[in-house]
Amino acid sequence: MPDDEVETDARAAERLTFFSDAVVAIAITLLAIDLPVPTGGTVTAFWKSAEHDDGHYAAFLISFVVIAAAWSDHHELFAYAKRVDGRLRAINIWWLLSIVLNPFATRLLVVSGQNLATHALRFGFYALLQLLESGTVYAMLRHMNSHQLADIPAPISASLARKSYLVMAGFGVSIPLFFVTTYAWVFWIASPVLGAQLRRQRRRLKSRTMLDK
Repeated sequence: MPDDEVETDARAAERLTFFSDAVVAIAITLLAIDLPVPTGGTVTAFWKSAEHDDGHYAAFLISFVVIAAAWSDHHELFAYAKRVDGRLRAINIWWLLSIVLNPFATRLLVVSGQNLATHALRFGFYALLQLLESGTVYAMLRHMNSHQLADIPAPISASLARKSYLVMAGFGVSIPLFFVTTYAWVFWIASPVLGAQLRRQRRRLKSRTMLDK
């Protein structure tokens, strides 16, 4: 392949990466904009106001971790990208859709006074969104490997795939359980914990791969 064509492909991959990073930055900023500000003329009143909105803060932290983890996986995946094609761009758009809908889905989590069925729909939608996010990362990984769009080391590729499996399993299992119990979100907590362990493992593998070169 001519050098100018290689350079053009590399620029296209960089543009897609930069665009995706910008969308993630906007989405994660919108999470903080929606946070309620505690009020009160005394320390006691201030803390009571904060406690009243503790659900908003918890939802923010969950979504912050979710988006940050999603960006981390996307960043690592595209660090090895050499070029992009139409299908990869299309899958990436679906990934971005799951990201930009997160602030809206986060607001749904803090709606009160609903019955179990409505609660399941709200929390199930949030879980479905994370399922889409992780599924599209896995789809991009498979497509980039099968069409030689990236030179992803085998250990890194395997680790990213395992992370996607865990996230999809954690959020996927919670969806039907929300129609039985309001505590199915516990599976959401388990997924980031396992994901963090996988990221540490992936960093060690990446360092080992770089030393072997």
